[in-house]
Amino acid sequence: MRNFLLGIVGISLLLLTSLSAIIGCSSTPETEAERLARWQAGQLNAFEDLHGIGPIKEEIQLGPIDQAKATIGGEIFKTKCMTCHRLDSKLTGPPLRTILKTRSAAYVMNQILNPELMGKLHPEGKKLMAQYMQQMTIQGITHDDATNIVEFLRIKADQPPANE
Repeated sequence: MRNFLLGIVGISLLLLTSLSAIIGCSSTPETEAERLARWQAGQLNAFEDLHGIGPIKEEIQLGPIDQAKATIGGEIFKTKCMTCHRLDSKLTGPPLRTILKTRSAAYVMNQILNPELMGKLHPEGKKLMAQYMQQMTIQGITHDDATNIVEFLRIKADQPPANE
């Protein structure tokens, strides 16, 4: 009887291990349609919850500030962002001088590059929508443009507020 019970326990453990391996090690990566469906169901993974949803899927490692990129980012900020944002005061959107002190670079870039879905499907984006009563508009900003804007905001984060 003891051998019989040990056999049942052994088979049960083998089945559980096999099932876990099958479920946890899918060889098929998530498609964009599956990802969107997951987001629409409110099922964000830990990275997405912290860093936003969109094309940036890995944490961004920031090195020394690139002054050339920051200068370009400042020009882009003036032409594409200042319609709705200021560095130190609320306008149509929130002030952005210290955004990188509360949000990751990946989050900021996902917000810039994917504003519609961030506003509709991300918990923090939904809060901003409720607060400002407006969807951030799509500005046609490229990945490189967003990187340059982040560099600009990094420089501005430690500068004192200016009269806007």
